[in-house]
Amino acid sequence: MKKTFLVLISLSVFMLLSCGNSGGTGAQNEKITLSVYCSKDGWRDIFLTVAQKIEEDHGIAIDLVTLPNEQIEPVISVKLATNDPPDLFLSNAPQTVDQYNATQTCLPLDGESWVSRLAAPDLLRYKGDGKIYAMPSRESSSFFGGAYYNKALMEQCGLYNPEPKTFREFLDILEKIKQAGHTPIYMTDKDGWCTQVWTTVGWGVALDAKKDTVYEQLNSNRIKFAAIPELVTVLQQLGDLYSAGYVNEDHMSQTYDTAKVAVGEGRAVMAIQGEWFATDLNVVYPDVELGSFGIPFLDKMMIGTGAYVTGWFVPKGKNSAKALEFLNYWSQSEYQNIIFRETPGFPGFVDADGGNVLPGIKNIVEKYIDTGKYTPEFDAYFDSARPIMNDYLFGNIQEVAAGSKTAQEALADWDSKFSQFMKDKEVPGF
Repeated sequence: MKKTFLVLISLSVFMLLSCGNSGGTGAQNEKITLSVYCSKDGWRDIFLTVAQKIEEDHGIAIDLVTLPNEQIEPVISVKLATNDPPDLFLSNAPQTVDQYNATQTCLPLDGESWVSRLAAPDLLRYKGDGKIYAMPSRESSSFFGGAYYNKALMEQCGLYNPEPKTFREFLDILEKIKQAGHTPIYMTDKDGWCTQVWTTVGWGVALDAKKDTVYEQLNSNRIKFAAIPELVTVLQQLGDLYSAGYVNEDHMSQTYDTAKVAVGEGRAVMAIQGEWFATDLNVVYPDVELGSFGIPFLDKMMIGTGAYVTGWFVPKGKNSAKALEFLNYWSQSEYQNIIFRETPGFPGFVDADGGNVLPGIKNIVEKYIDTGKYTPEFDAYFDSARPIMNDYLFGNIQEVAAGSKTAQEALADWDSKFSQFMKDKEVPGF
């Protein structure tokens, strides 16, 4: 049984308010504290700095609750359903609009002044009604999935800027690293979302040529997941990495944070992650340069990417007006630039300075995004089933990593859970 870890971080700072101050943006008659819920991996330390600055400048503080990724979604869902919502929460948008019934539980944000400054507004629009329900916390889009590696350690293995063009070449790189006495890949399979980076990228790439038909067939019960050879192959290839000794032996007990330490300190060469891994590692190990490459699933030089952002949602509630005010401050370049000075990237707002993008991220963007060699990640096509993905899809992928299920068995189990869930939702075809 997983234990629930609840981290309460109070950002309330006592402020002496000047009764005579009637001008400037910091003038406040009273201070308010907003409750915020977020996954522990979705919250960045630099956000704390920005929140404290907003509190100092405008008198709006936050109380932050973070939970492990697999627990935050059901907790927010329950709070929304029982009319006990937080004032703000952070989640992937527009992916989780359906999951949180945000069209009914949260405020549409299209009328907010910051919308005109969005770098990629269409990515945020919910497909159901075309409205925006979340504001970017940082970037304009997210998830450039691939292998991010310690460049110096890779070179110690005799490999300089590797760029595998076939899956066999990828395996040859891993074998050469192993023979040099290093752990090729550091996996953190206690966090299911980390394990499934391999599949959401790999399955997306593998099914790219079929994407106009196969996802609709899966979502209407005209084909089963386990009946698609590409899905079986990519998942089994993940399992094969473990049996070949290319992964750290303690992978089932490790979490995302430990991967940064392992790769940063040279105990492992690479992690299969999104670009946030390079950004987060750089904060702790600024002298460690990461390289990157896309994994050529089914010998395709392509990556899977996500059309979403980690965004602020505003539930309907008594403090929603102040929550909207807080977001307006957060969107301003004065505060956004604080974030990007420490974690360079691709801003969600056109007037923010993204800073110097790290070489490992820049390499992925230039070789795959800028050249059109990308496809939507697999998970993006199953937003309706997101409430069960952590437990049942990601859980089955974890079991392949643990060696307790074959790829075929894992997909068959997911088929059963997915079909029952869609039937309960009365989706046509199930």
